[in-house]
Amino acid sequence: MKYDDEGIVSEWNEAMFKMKRLHELQTEINRVKMNLLAKHPITRQWNYEVWFNSVLALYSEGQAKYKDEEIEEVDKYKNLIELLITTCSPHKKKISSSYSGKNKYHDIFSSENWVMLKKLIEALETKVKKYNDLHGLSTKNRESMDGRSILR
Repeated sequence: MKYDDEGIVSEWNEAMFKMKRLHELQTEINRVKMNLLAKHPITRQWNYEVWFNSVLALYSEGQAKYKDEEIEEVDKYKNLIELLITTCSPHKKKISSSYSGKNKYHDIFSSENWVMLKKLIEALETKVKKYNDLHGLSTKNRESMDGRSILR
């Protein structure tokens, strides 16, 4: 056992669990991106919402390592996308009443809102992946301890 001035030093390393979480998030992102305008079979959210939430989860995995400017930049995208989803969603429900008095719900799609939202989520995903990679949460792209390149 190792000791320091504060007591026993932990031998626990969460790196493998973090990598597993990052892999699972990336798998989910890839899965929903196959049809972003469909409903997710489990959450029943739109796949673009699952995509956005999965990118935010990637962000939360690396955020502790980000510089203040990087956090500020990502948070601007996050806040703008959240505002866009709540106020200018690509999908809106229109309610109309029939002669029988029953309400009918129609899903109205706005391609303009969709294009804007998709571009912003793509930009957010690119930023998050760039910063996660920059802070060592992706493929190693530096030389190993003995000076040899890890990637050949």
